[in-house]
Amino acid sequence: MSYPLTEHFLATYYIESTQPLPQVAATIADIESTGPWLGTGQPTELYLHCRAEVGEIREFAPGCGEIDILFPTANLNWEEAAFPGLWLTMIGGGTHALLAYEKSRLLDFKLPDNVLSYFPGPAVGADGTRQWLQAATDELLIGTIVKPTAGLTPQEVADICYQAAVGGVRFIKDDEKMLNPSYCPLKARVQAVSVALQRAADKTGQRVLYAPHITTTPEYLLDNAHIALENGASALMINFFATGFNGIATLRRHIDPSVPIYAHCGGKEAFGRAPGQGVDPVAIARFVRLLGADYFRVSAVGGYLVGSQSTEVKQLAQVMSEPMGSIKPMMTVVSGGLNPQTLGFNLAIFGHQALMLAGTGITTHPLGIGAGTTALKQAAEAFKNDTSLSDYARTV
Repeated sequence: MSYPLTEHFLATYYIESTQPLPQVAATIADIESTGPWLGTGQPTELYLHCRAEVGEIREFAPGCGEIDILFPTANLNWEEAAFPGLWLTMIGGGTHALLAYEKSRLLDFKLPDNVLSYFPGPAVGADGTRQWLQAATDELLIGTIVKPTAGLTPQEVADICYQAAVGGVRFIKDDEKMLNPSYCPLKARVQAVSVALQRAADKTGQRVLYAPHITTTPEYLLDNAHIALENGASALMINFFATGFNGIATLRRHIDPSVPIYAHCGGKEAFGRAPGQGVDPVAIARFVRLLGADYFRVSAVGGYLVGSQSTEVKQLAQVMSEPMGSIKPMMTVVSGGLNPQTLGFNLAIFGHQALMLAGTGITTHPLGIGAGTTALKQAAEAFKNDTSLSDYARTV
């Protein structure tokens, strides 16, 4: 159902309960806005204005279905605490803790256009990425992840990045387990990689984005960002569950707007893997887009991660790109088991619009990292020509 959102924002939940859904919906609307009126006499006009409303209820079976709750925008301090207010209203109160029902899941939410200006949104996205890379709109963008994930010196990381760049990748990021240990500190690693990527660019004529992992506690986040950027990083990666969601907005508001932010989503399955429980990845992706990330991952179809069904990845990709007032789109990143065998499934969905990110699908190729990139490109060519990989292999 479509609502004329001006003074309310919409949250949609999936509920399973032994109680009637209208009763559950009324309970959520009550406890997550004003609670019961406890004053003397009739409720005040302000109190009534601040109460949430129950919207449409879609019951699939007795006590099982979706409910829409309309929360008043007046209850939040949008200028100073937009994200915390949304989180505490839709997720952080009693919504998921009540004994009144067995399962509850925030499926998605929508905001009125008049509050979107309180969020920075992406600054680079797909268009800015291609512009920085000087890549044509029909070029397949292939990226990789530094592997092994730990136990490497700065120079070893740089050597891997050089091989990948010479092989033709256009984007490289650290693994989330590269935690800036004493044997591979951020500054030394970024310096070494920057030199290596410049050597590769001199050889190939192609630019490559490098996103070092800068996740840390909030008070050191901007320090890490400045260290990375001052030593040659062209992008940044943080895990927003570890640093905090607002870490994305902090970076977006305080770093050069031409620098893309990769929002690493490791941890979202802990919130939403159990069916009917927690927070759906669609809602997580919408939060991340509002806060200013440029890249967000979907699981590769045919890969090894949950959420890899085509319907699921299409839903996530839609949230990243659909019109959202003044908020720019994010760029979809496909990873988690991407290799020559699975690439075609994902090209069928995204074409050349997504960044295809293969970690071990490139770095463990028996003939080396460059050959791993070539193999992915050949798989893309086979898909384009509607040829099986085995038949294509006979022609090269």
